[in-house]
Amino acid sequence: MEDYGFSSGLISRLFRKILPIVPEAHTIEYILLKEEDPVPYALNLLDFGTLSNGVISNQLDLSIKALCSKVIAFGLDSNIKGKYSFLQLNSKPFETLLEKVNHLTQCKREEIEGITASLKAIESLITDLRKNKNKIGTNFHLTITTRRILEYTRRIKELLHLKQNIESKEAWEHLFLKYIAYAEHKNSIRRYIDRHSDLVALEIIEHTSNKGEKYIAEGRKGYWNFFYRSLLGGGLISVFALFKIMIDSYQLPQLNNAYWYSINYALCFVLVKKVGGIIATKQPAMTASTIAKNIDKQDDLKIDSIQSITILVKKVFRSQFVSILGNFIMALMLAGIIMYSLRAFGAENFTRAVDSEYLIQNAVPSFGLLFFSAVAGLFLALSGLVSGYFDNKAVASNFAYRIQNSSLFFNSKRLARYVEKKAGAILGNISLGFFLGSAFLLSNLLPFSIDIRHIAFSSANVGYAVMNQDFNMSMILLALSGALLIGLVNLIVSFSITLYLALKSRGASFRLVPKILTNLFRSPSQ
Repeated sequence: MEDYGFSSGLISRLFRKILPIVPEAHTIEYILLKEEDPVPYALNLLDFGTLSNGVISNQLDLSIKALCSKVIAFGLDSNIKGKYSFLQLNSKPFETLLEKVNHLTQCKREEIEGITASLKAIESLITDLRKNKNKIGTNFHLTITTRRILEYTRRIKELLHLKQNIESKEAWEHLFLKYIAYAEHKNSIRRYIDRHSDLVALEIIEHTSNKGEKYIAEGRKGYWNFFYRSLLGGGLISVFALFKIMIDSYQLPQLNNAYWYSINYALCFVLVKKVGGIIATKQPAMTASTIAKNIDKQDDLKIDSIQSITILVKKVFRSQFVSILGNFIMALMLAGIIMYSLRAFGAENFTRAVDSEYLIQNAVPSFGLLFFSAVAGLFLALSGLVSGYFDNKAVASNFAYRIQNSSLFFNSKRLARYVEKKAGAILGNISLGFFLGSAFLLSNLLPFSIDIRHIAFSSANVGYAVMNQDFNMSMILLALSGALLIGLVNLIVSFSITLYLALKSRGASFRLVPKILTNLFRSPSQ
């Protein structure tokens, strides 16, 4: 097993795709990978009657000791011991392993069983460390290291079993077959990324799901509260939608437009969050993570019964419906009121800036509208992950403690608490603003057009257009249905992407979703 950092390991695999590594001729690795029927050929090279007293037995002891030394070095590292102390976990098994491995060559069954027991205790400790990642934060280094130590402990147990059965043909055959299977995926880039980013992904999802719990209403009072907050969010968005229309009227270069669009979106989302409003389409990325977290209630990185999440899924969709309805109604109505007031007070500069035909056509159902709505859904999901990433980063890097002990930040405990609690949300909203505001620039790089459609902004645009120019009723109804369709696509795409990542981070696959849906429709309404 190679010892490398994440980046160097990734680069080495890319290079091996171009120029694979070939084992030296006449080595056991060469035989197992190059011979037509390698296992019987390799087994014929072994003299099972002399293995227990020969060079191979000594090499086996050294291999076990080498792997044990890496496990012990990890466990006795001051940084890792600090994490165990913080979590009130006992790191004694690492010291016990150190004592027992020194007597390995005696090969007594009780000694090997003692080492195996220590390894199992270490595996339990590392699993506890990984499960408590929300308390200590995590990063790629900790993810890779803990994953590798778990691989080391499993390998040591396999070698200990081989040591006890060193003259067994079946034991050696098992070892050879495992090596061949390992070699097949050794250079897989996708598998490498999956295996080395699982804990970071899990922790990002964990922080995202903690926020998602705030976006699930409980009872009639909770739904009304959501509706009022959604009205507030829709009202603020209608104002910023007008700002975007005014930016359009200046006909700036693309890069300038992208910058001001992004600032406008970011300010809008941050302000809505600050005043306690709700943007419906930002919720799915959070609530999907919450659903996945509830699938794994035992927090053992295993999928529990899906029955436990049926009621939660229903609450999520009801909450989403109420929020979308509030955003849609208020954005549409307040935009209409603003435009009516501007016309009544003779603000011709504003009314001329509104290209009503363009705005209402952008809301008419079409394939382009579905695609652009899906693009917005993708960015909504990504912004939720950005928020989770920075929440995790704040914990893993201990930003709060460092800020309150830094003279540069005036040792401010208030700022430390604010960064710890709000950094992820603010940066997630800012990232969403820049994603949506700059998306159209991708059209210059791709052979097709890229843009976004967001339900609240589109609803506001329809309101401004309808009150600024006369349209027939069929066109108005078509635009309104298009705005609702945008919200539906925003929700489905952002929810699906985040649910997939959330399930993946907990060892499940997207194939679990049909089971959840089947269980949902079969269950009685609650």
